[in-house]
Amino acid sequence: MKDQIRKQIQSAISKLYPEAADIDFTVEAAPEATGADYASNVAMVLAKKLARLPAPEGAADGGQGMKPMDVASVILNEVKDLDSSSPSAPQNDKMSVTVAAPGFLNFTLPEDTLHKNLREIIQQGEVYGALPSKRQEKVLVEYFQPNIAKPLHVGHMRSAIIGDCLYRTEKLFSETVESDTHMGDWGTQFGLLLYAYRQWGDDAVIEKDPINELNKLYVRINEEIEAKPELREAGKAEFVKLEQGDKENRELWQKFVDWSMERFLRINDLLDISKFDHHWPESFYEDKMPAVLDRLKKEKLLVESEGAQIVDLDSYKLGTAVIVKSDRGTTYLLRDLATYLYRKHEQGFARQVYVVDNRQSHHFKQLFKILELLGEWKAGEGAHVEFGFMSLPEGAMSTRKGNVIELDEVVTKAVEKAKTIIAEKNPDLRDSDKVARDVAIGALKYFDLSHNRKSDIVFTWDKALSFEGNTGPYLQYTHARLKSILRKAGKSSGSNPGYKFDHQIERQILGMLTQYAWKVEASGMPNILTDYLYDLATKANQYYQEVRVLQEADEKLRAPRLALLLAVSQVLKNGLYLLGIAAPEEM
Repeated sequence: MKDQIRKQIQSAISKLYPEAADIDFTVEAAPEATGADYASNVAMVLAKKLARLPAPEGAADGGQGMKPMDVASVILNEVKDLDSSSPSAPQNDKMSVTVAAPGFLNFTLPEDTLHKNLREIIQQGEVYGALPSKRQEKVLVEYFQPNIAKPLHVGHMRSAIIGDCLYRTEKLFSETVESDTHMGDWGTQFGLLLYAYRQWGDDAVIEKDPINELNKLYVRINEEIEAKPELREAGKAEFVKLEQGDKENRELWQKFVDWSMERFLRINDLLDISKFDHHWPESFYEDKMPAVLDRLKKEKLLVESEGAQIVDLDSYKLGTAVIVKSDRGTTYLLRDLATYLYRKHEQGFARQVYVVDNRQSHHFKQLFKILELLGEWKAGEGAHVEFGFMSLPEGAMSTRKGNVIELDEVVTKAVEKAKTIIAEKNPDLRDSDKVARDVAIGALKYFDLSHNRKSDIVFTWDKALSFEGNTGPYLQYTHARLKSILRKAGKSSGSNPGYKFDHQIERQILGMLTQYAWKVEASGMPNILTDYLYDLATKANQYYQEVRVLQEADEKLRAPRLALLLAVSQVLKNGLYLLGIAAPEEM
């Protein structure tokens, strides 16, 4: 519906003011106080644009000098006959369009459109919100890229949780969507670890707890480097030996990889993350990098600079892109070039989405620019979905410094809190352990996704484990409560075409339900979806408090009210699924 309104407005502007047809305006949910469903700022944007344009030749005034309210009235006259079906539709089935200060156009949907949407939610169920015809493209979403030989901590949650949300959402719109973890198992840091292992490693101790013991070695080598910077060069030399096929380094490195993979792939169960379709770590592209170097040389993009091999991107204000370092070690950028080209040409992915924190923004700008220069990338074929950094109140987390909160600990505490609350409030709950875990994971994921994706987050136990207010457990509880009402009601007349609603709050909820599809389309910013679901849940709880549903004796009123609750519960469930959060039917 939002797109339909936008197209109608665009059509009106093109007809009335073709010289300003390129303006960028919004169509959003209208404030509740307006009584409308959608509002557009087009008249205010257009008035500014027209004020800067010269009057058409021979015209006294082509719109210049008009106030936003005047422009809104002109547009209103063009679009006021909008309706939901055809020009012959009854007046009460036509969309109402009005003007409001300081120049908004407000759109109110007809009852027929609201009721049609209600029926679609009930009939389509779990597929409601998907495109009727998906894009015929193959998409890869890459997320959760931990480095081997390091413990998983709360900082790793962001990529896993945001990436899984985007992966699930992409499946609504594209025919084939797959995922990849692209774990970090190659680079200078593993040379440092190899050096540390030889200096201080104890096989008997490490094999009992590989990840934590290897991490201790990594912390120690970085502490030693502060006093003896030359040790970094020793670590770099070990990585070069690894790249050149040194047998001993290869065998040790493979041990580190095997230990880590076993631990890391627990993330899917630990946080209820979708199973990954592919596990192509950085090392997978080792034999594919030489061809990329040859390609860069052939295209005359690769040049020598102080012993290193680089691509000069200064003319694009992107600085120097180092491809091979002066010590002959390869870079992350070279591996990413090989990664993109392999996934495009060998695997057939038309679009690749990288869910990586914003510290890598410059890296991806360089990556896409080099691919563009090779003729391998254009806008829309690759995207860096950046997100902010998660830190602790005392500052940034650092594996090198050892100041991290392990993910296992966070999940364990969340589950314990949920179990305690269930024991107090509903000790007879069936499958209480499963529900406790669902609620705990819901709290952690919602804590992350309800923030603006691009904003940094400070992790605190109180906020991450909050179960009240604008939280995942609140949405889960609302869904469970609605399902309980529907169970008590027995069967629902949800498909009854003769809906009759006589409360203003019902009209508000019906209007909110029409917003779900475009909120989902905007879930590249998951907080837009979380805010919507929270508002819908809040309005549903208010509705149940104010309007009789189960107690209503008149079936002509009771049935549509139950249908409304059924639709809300379905939208909550669908939205929670996209967030990667379970929707228990009992809590």
